[in-house]
Amino acid sequence: MVETVSTLGGTVRPTDSATLVATQWFNIFFIVTILFVVLWGVTLLIEAMVKGELVYYWGTRRMEQRITQLSRHYIICGFGRMGKEIAQQFARSKKPFVVVEHNQIQLQPLEDSGYLYVQGDAREDEQLLKAGIKRAKGLIAVYATDEENVYITLSARVLNPKLFIVTRSSHAAGEAKLQRAGADRVFSPYVIGGRRMAQSILQPMVVEFLDTIIHGEEMEMVLEEVKVTAATQICGQSVCGESDVECLGVHLLGISTADGRMLMRDLQHYPVQQGDTLILLGEPHQMRLAIKRLSGGETTHGNESKSTGV
Repeated sequence: MVETVSTLGGTVRPTDSATLVATQWFNIFFIVTILFVVLWGVTLLIEAMVKGELVYYWGTRRMEQRITQLSRHYIICGFGRMGKEIAQQFARSKKPFVVVEHNQIQLQPLEDSGYLYVQGDAREDEQLLKAGIKRAKGLIAVYATDEENVYITLSARVLNPKLFIVTRSSHAAGEAKLQRAGADRVFSPYVIGGRRMAQSILQPMVVEFLDTIIHGEEMEMVLEEVKVTAATQICGQSVCGESDVECLGVHLLGISTADGRMLMRDLQHYPVQQGDTLILLGEPHQMRLAIKRLSGGETTHGNESKSTGV
């Protein structure tokens, strides 16, 4: 009976009744054991498949929910060498961001990093919408070719006209196209790298000092840029008197005016205008007090402040 049910077949023809009984019991034990092992293996396989699908499903759902809760975040299009470096800088500065990547090779490093990401092509509106582009503050496009970055810039500018877009350009001719497509800043890694290498040999201490200020991890200082809006208390006034941040131990390094000038002298007597950006350097606690004073008691994004840990 067991042989028939198990489909293993076979006929036992012993020489006596004792051998017949022993052989039958052995066959039963052997067949049941084999069936148990097979069924157990199949059960483990199905469990692993179901669990993997559930983990993937719930992990994806949880990540989508976290992305929908973001606001005024940044979107990084591409997770190659430049994208990874940018993501590390954002993570170090504790700035919210989402990575959009379609290359299967980069998905596992993204998963291991714990960054929020959207799997897909950033040139497609659907993927940018999943990354929350309508709520985003800025976007960085670092795809491999200028053509891809132009396409991403065009799509991003249409979806969010107020978005601040930064992109890379591999060729000089591509810079103008990217600006026409809507990019606010265009950087060539080759030009920047060349300038950096030249300055490193011509003025090595200056470069080291700037690196320490911007990227150092040992100094307890922050660089802050505060954009002046119409609601800012000091709008139309000079940064002196009650609005003087120097008395708090924060240094006013420069003022980027709304018309594109960079001022570095007699800053305390310059009447700050809407659209200007103040560049400050100081300790975190002092910086918070300075921003509070400049904004009239609030340290929110009413000042469009951005900090870089140093």
